[in-house]
Amino acid sequence: MTEQIVESDREQQAPDQPKALKPRQVANFLKEHPDFFVGRDDLLLDLTLPHQRGDAISLVERQVALLRERALDYRHQLVRLADNAKTNEKLFERMRLLVLALLESRDLEQLVEVIGDSLNHEFGIEFHSLILFSDQPMNLPVRIEHTDVVMEALGSIMTSGKAICGQVTQAELDFLFQEQAEHVGSVAIAPLNYALSEPQQLGVLALGSQDKQHFKASMGTLFISYLGDILSRILARQLHS
Repeated sequence: MTEQIVESDREQQAPDQPKALKPRQVANFLKEHPDFFVGRDDLLLDLTLPHQRGDAISLVERQVALLRERALDYRHQLVRLADNAKTNEKLFERMRLLVLALLESRDLEQLVEVIGDSLNHEFGIEFHSLILFSDQPMNLPVRIEHTDVVMEALGSIMTSGKAICGQVTQAELDFLFQEQAEHVGSVAIAPLNYALSEPQQLGVLALGSQDKQHFKASMGTLFISYLGDILSRILARQLHS
């Protein structure tokens, strides 16, 4: 009887059976040993994976299918990159022609005409507003506003000195686009500043679209900023000539 008890204790004290590996441990091991299946073709053939249709497929077949899906994704990405490149190329060419036309403008009247024609016909901009600042009355073919009035109406848009895209308040829309404001859903705005000019703040250029998602806060401001920089320098030259 005593021997049976001792034997039972020995069985209880026997080393535990190896614990089963967890899926995460297996996955980590395979990541650390990507060549594990080299020379183990028979093991590869034994492995199967469930297919969406319910049939079992080999690991090699699954790898081939994944590689095909990845190749298709890369192909779609290349198509999108090619489309973006063509779009940017067209935008660059339109911008080049606009800049050349602005540089060739003889006076402010022609400059205003060039901006309106190019934005409307070449860039498809539905609404635009060019406002120049002056503390003194000026007989110019463009809208003139007192600097203090602009600062009160646009506030941080002017003090930041940076172009923005997206939506603004109704009061800001009313000031920028006046009677057209009710039709404007989103805007791109560029303060026209030039450090070598006196005063440095020359005006503001605003582009508008009926589509609330056309100009989004998340989109880049490269186009409107570049146009603002060019226009500021040309305006500084023409206003002070």
